[in-house]
Amino acid sequence: MVSILLFSILANAPQAEAGPVLKNLARLYHCEPKFRVEYDKTVVQNPIMPLDKPYEIPIKISCAIQGVLGDIVADVYDDKFFVDLYVDSAPEWCIATADPPLIEIPISSNWVTTNATVFLTIKENAPAFEEGILRVRVKSRSIGMSRTIIPEGNTSLEIPFRVGYIPILGINVTNGYYRVIDPYETASFEITISNLGNGKTEVSSEITQLPEGWTAEIPSNIILGSRLRGGNPEKTIQLMVKPSYTFGYHEEQGVVKISLTPYSFKNTSLKGEPYMLSFIVHNRGFSLPGFEGVLALFALIGLVFCTKTKNNILRRRGR
Repeated sequence: MVSILLFSILANAPQAEAGPVLKNLARLYHCEPKFRVEYDKTVVQNPIMPLDKPYEIPIKISCAIQGVLGDIVADVYDDKFFVDLYVDSAPEWCIATADPPLIEIPISSNWVTTNATVFLTIKENAPAFEEGILRVRVKSRSIGMSRTIIPEGNTSLEIPFRVGYIPILGINVTNGYYRVIDPYETASFEITISNLGNGKTEVSSEITQLPEGWTAEIPSNIILGSRLRGGNPEKTIQLMVKPSYTFGYHEEQGVVKISLTPYSFKNTSLKGEPYMLSFIVHNRGFSLPGFEGVLALFALIGLVFCTKTKNNILRRRGR
């Protein structure tokens, strides 16, 4: 009871009038603020994707005062801790904020827990698979005479995380999607592919539609470097399309479709949606028979000539 009375006098005494006795009492009632700050590790186990909505990381902040007469201090002070919460440091390729920025926690000698959230947004220039660390600062304001009853508290929390891979391609067909060719020609399409994602990328190519009897060729895969990691992020490939070759006049259009699918070069299980492209080839003109056709034609003419000659000889003998 005496301790409570003395502390009540101490707590209400003006700081300017505090003499040696009160200052010694302040040391007796001195309490240190202690913090425990934790985050949910499960939410940052998987990579965090750039250009996505802010990622929420829940954290728990627990606070208690510790001192010889901590229970008395907690009972007498009908007050709260004012705790500043903010992100102290973060990689330059992300934006991180803490909410709420100011937390009120009751003064207690027992652990009191409150919740907060760190919001993390990864920028588009974050390299894939890069590891980053957020440092969250928890700082309480001092309480009491000359800041000696409960001094300022200060602690930090480190939150490690990894950047996800984003497969984005830029595609430019240099000379257009339409060709008019003669029957004996091959249509050529130049396709420039750029890696706009954040990591080294492999692009697989596949012909998904081709007119019957036509042939087409395209490189099965290419590897593109990353602007963020180095290497050439752009390459040009060619799609070659050859219509079927038959004797006679041609006036036909064929549609050729291809797919381009980006994969992570580091982890091929990480892939994006396929990019679908369609090309039109107009095959127009007269086609002569091929070499084999010419031989067959001469053979047929020769056979007819021989047969006719033989028949003429037989008729003459019959006379």
